Amino acid sequence: MELAVIDKIAAADSPMHRWDGRVKTILFLSAVIVSTTLNHWYLLAGLWLIALASFRTLNLPWRHLFIRLSIPFGIAWLVFLSLMFTNGRHDLFAVTLGPIRLTAYQEGLELGFLVVLRIMAAVTIGSILSFSTPMIEILETLRLCKVPNVMIDLAAMMYRYVFILTETSHNMRRAQLSRMGDSSSWLHQARDIGKVAGYILTNSLDRSIRIYKAMLSRGYNEDSTSASFFTTPISAADRQTGVLGGSLLAALVVFNIII
Repeated sequence: MELAVIDKIAAADSPMHRWDGRVKTILFLSAVIVSTTLNHWYLLAGLWLIALASFRTLNLPWRHLFIRLSIPFGIAWLVFLSLMFTNGRHDLFAVTLGPIRLTAYQEGLELGFLVVLRIMAAVTIGSILSFSTPMIEILETLRLCKVPNVMIDLAAMMYRYVFILTETSHNMRRAQLSRMGDSSSWLHQARDIGKVAGYILTNSLDRSIRIYKAMLSRGYNEDSTSASFFTTPISAADRQTGVLGGSLLAALVVFNIII
């Protein structure tokens, strides 16, 4: 997905988009942290359903969320299978693959399912935040939370220039295909991919050095300060919504402890 498309989605109009970015960032990042600490699948499932319902308010096609979830979903199921066949003591069933016999365990099944829900809930919440909030608001909110300026500046530069690297790699790949690069042997294709990757890495390093020198020539240093990004106070309605969301997260944590 291109940077212009992401910025356009984040600037759309919906109740979630109109919510103050400071409240959204703190609340959604807190929800991500909470999703990684819950130990009961039904609490995680409830949090995930709330996140899916929140995405519905963005008035965006579901395919945007499905694309974001596709890779984490595949990784989550690999983790699920590895835990199911390697963790536990109580046998459920066995799978024989030639000379290899794999035994599934009940404890591994429960833990794997819990990890899958954690991954999917956390990625969904993070995706909703990125869909509804410009990256500059997220980063400036983190700056208000006293995250070191160096980390914020690095994150901003990485966010901006990773799309340039992606576009460069796509252009080089299309140029390779236009020269029938996909009709050669797999060894030759692997070598070409390695060349493309090496070219992108070396050029990204050179570009980062030039950008850093340009920043230094304009007086940048680690202690540099800039004008405040947020100039208006948080509205009462946004504060109330944030308190309500924070209370819900606190209730989930309390239920997770006492149940």
